[in-house]
Amino acid sequence: MATVQGILLLLTFIGLIVYCFRGGNLLLGFLAISVLWCVIGWVPIGTVVTDVFQKSVANYGATIAIIVFGAWFGKIIVDTGIAGSIIKKVVELAGDKALLTSILLIVVCTAIFTSAFGVGSVMAIGMIVLPIMFSMGVPKHVALSSYMFSVAGGMYLNIAYVSQFYAFFNVNYNENGYVRFALIATAIHVLLTIVFLVFHSVRAKTRGLARHAWAARITDSSSQVPVYSFIVPFIPIVMVAVFKWQPVPAFILGIFAGILLTKNMTSYKRVVDVMQKTLHDGISESGLLIGMLYGVNIFQAAATQVSPILSHLLGGIIPHSMLALVIAFGILAPLALFRGPLMIYGSGAATVAVLQALGIFSDWFLFGLFLIPPVAIVANTCPTQSWGMWGLSYAKVEPRTYIKTGLPWGWLMCIIMELLAYFTLAV
Repeated sequence: MATVQGILLLLTFIGLIVYCFRGGNLLLGFLAISVLWCVIGWVPIGTVVTDVFQKSVANYGATIAIIVFGAWFGKIIVDTGIAGSIIKKVVELAGDKALLTSILLIVVCTAIFTSAFGVGSVMAIGMIVLPIMFSMGVPKHVALSSYMFSVAGGMYLNIAYVSQFYAFFNVNYNENGYVRFALIATAIHVLLTIVFLVFHSVRAKTRGLARHAWAARITDSSSQVPVYSFIVPFIPIVMVAVFKWQPVPAFILGIFAGILLTKNMTSYKRVVDVMQKTLHDGISESGLLIGMLYGVNIFQAAATQVSPILSHLLGGIIPHSMLALVIAFGILAPLALFRGPLMIYGSGAATVAVLQALGIFSDWFLFGLFLIPPVAIVANTCPTQSWGMWGLSYAKVEPRTYIKTGLPWGWLMCIIMELLAYFTLAV
């Protein structure tokens, strides 16, 4: 009977993959497969109601708080003009050198996105950066890909982003040398992005391609802020990584520092207005993400209940070698595209459940394994990523061109990062 149940679980797993590939709503998909797995596994109704649908959501409250305050802090960085002022200063320093300006913009954007969070922040900063690159003659598909690379590069250190993985794994930002891994991964990501820009610059010159400056209008209307406010984006990371603060108080400190250092504390009303608007916008932009993460938690709880069945069916099939899995994930990295089986915020949630059901691999190993594809592949180059869809529409770039431009580089990043995670987090 366990074999029949296991086969049914795998068939529904395949159904979830197909559903995600076709762009189905993830929250509904996770809720539906959670119910199906509980039915197939004959999970008692009391356990379904209490453990699967209630405790799984309630226990995720602390992480949701980190996401909310991270999104709020991200809006502070953007709305107070800190991000825009940093970018403008970089452009002034670089002058009219297109390649140098592009490289500096990518480095700075990566630094900003180590703390900025949410699709709204990506869009707001993108509407400053992309027109600058277009106006210097950087091809639109190259500019868009390099900007998305910079967004993804900041995620390794981004506390709000990393905390989302707490839904799957019992890990912590300050444990097991994670910060060291994240710093190395960020440096490698930035270096490969710079190589990407240099490659396309040299390629254009070699082929004798003309550089066309686009008549693009910079849509940033923020006022210039004091240079000393440029430290604000890095306050939460420093407080968490160096002083071992918890994320929420670190974000609160960053929020008030951002308001203070940008001279928005001129009156009580001004402080209230800035705080209310940025908090409202940050939560609004994170609402769908939070709903999806709740769905993921419910599904993970359902998967835990049927894990003995999956272990019985797959225990002798899936390789038990960690290095073999790392190599397989590197080779199969494009399967993270379109919410595929290597994308944890998609059908990959079921892949995690299957591997966890075996009871062989540690949380830190699986965390490193599944952290990389969403960053190196999806955030970099997937058209179904929310900011990817915005970027394609804004830059008027075809999805096929976008994937063709970024995927080879994202694939290389994924292979390198998987090996890095293996040697620094798992071994």
